[in-house]
Amino acid sequence: MQKTLKKWLPSEVTLQKMGSGRLVRWLTARKGVWSLHRRALAAGLAMGLFVGLTPTVGFQTPLILVGALLFRANFPAAFLALWVSNPITTPLLYWGFNRLGAAVFGDLFPVESFAELAPFMQMAIQQSTYLWAGSLLLAVPGAVLGYAAFIGTWRWATVRRWRQRSLLRRTKLTPGMKSEAA
Repeated sequence: MQKTLKKWLPSEVTLQKMGSGRLVRWLTARKGVWSLHRRALAAGLAMGLFVGLTPTVGFQTPLILVGALLFRANFPAAFLALWVSNPITTPLLYWGFNRLGAAVFGDLFPVESFAELAPFMQMAIQQSTYLWAGSLLLAVPGAVLGYAAFIGTWRWATVRRWRQRSLLRRTKLTPGMKSEAA
């Protein structure tokens, strides 16, 4: 899989040719941003899920770029996972976040502290609080589960490849065994 991904992703040299400057050289020199290491890919997936499941439309790409630089996560993986919230799913996600936040934190919201504000401002503050609270209730476990599932799947595939190679070596190296094709 790494070989296939390496074919699709631009190399560090290609990225430097696309834009010459100190910023491009600095970005391409950061470890992890373009790395195909399992932890960098898993971190990118988790970051993309976290940002995609929060109400940050319009700021999502800069957020994952900064996060990829800070946490040495794979930027393309984060960008792909970010599309969990696309133009089709975003309204439904935001509605669900709002309802979840209201269901969980509805009784805990201090309405009295905003009594001096206009009613529409009270409603805007209340609904945005529910939106953020509900989104974080899904984004944090989603990112953790995405990271763990990616690492677990990678581990499972690696062990499976090792076992297949080991079995293949044993069948080739065992003298006196008849092959199944004969």
